[in-house]
Amino acid sequence: MNTTRLTFALAATLIAAPVFAESPAVNFDQAVDVSALLKDAKAAAKKDKTVVQSDYYPGGRRTVSDCVSVSFGANDPASSPSFDLRSTEYVEECYNTGDPRHGGGRQCYERVGYTYHERASVTIRDRQALLPWERDTFRVCLDGPWLDIRALETAYDYRLISGGSRDGNYLLAPGKKIAQRPDPVGVLGELDETMKFTLTDRWAAYYAGQQIEIKYTLKKDVPNWFDPTIAEGAWNPVVAASYSVDLSKNKFESGKKYYVEYSIRRLGGKVSTEAWTKTLETNKTAHAAPSLALN
Repeated sequence: MNTTRLTFALAATLIAAPVFAESPAVNFDQAVDVSALLKDAKAAAKKDKTVVQSDYYPGGRRTVSDCVSVSFGANDPASSPSFDLRSTEYVEECYNTGDPRHGGGRQCYERVGYTYHERASVTIRDRQALLPWERDTFRVCLDGPWLDIRALETAYDYRLISGGSRDGNYLLAPGKKIAQRPDPVGVLGELDETMKFTLTDRWAAYYAGQQIEIKYTLKKDVPNWFDPTIAEGAWNPVVAASYSVDLSKNKFESGKKYYVEYSIRRLGGKVSTEAWTKTLETNKTAHAAPSLALN
């Protein structure tokens, strides 16, 4: 193939257009008219595919892509191990079986056309610090001869330094900081037998001076049936090492177990986004009268 492509998108935003053999080299250190490059590149790709399909594969063709996700944690090396990508192309061949008036017609079948192979890796140059719960996650895909890298979620706005165009050794450099979602398990709760709901904030020191919003639902555990809601609420305390709410004033049945569903979000948007975390559950416990709990 005489056409190669590179697409690099960060946080659903395209920062580098596909690169073709016919396209001029792009200097990533200067301002780039991304829309113009992308338009020209797509036009060239469309033209190339049309010629190949009409001349050699009149029935059409499709490719099955191969992708690998690469993730960097706060304490991980700045370079990933190398990995192999293989993409298979399937070609549809069609032929006529005779006169349609006598049972004939167009028959098609699919066969393997070509298997593409690339070896890839991802390296971050001048790597900046990540918060303990943050990760930089990228996805590298080979689709036919097209090799590309995309950011799934990153703590910085990364730009491409080199890689692609038949070179799978991607080198990236960080730009401005991007707030990520809060740690989904950074605040964990438990329910004791007195029906006191307590949460522990693992990352309180990073959010000092901000507020946290906590919403909760107290439920009765009913095996093999829907769990009814007993009480629900929300509050916005200042960030601290722990938070608690007394749920003992609700009505409880002797011998029945209860638990709390809860979710949090960090307010202020300075350290992380204000997105709600996934709903978690506390342990299940039976209510005990104050005197029994004391004993």
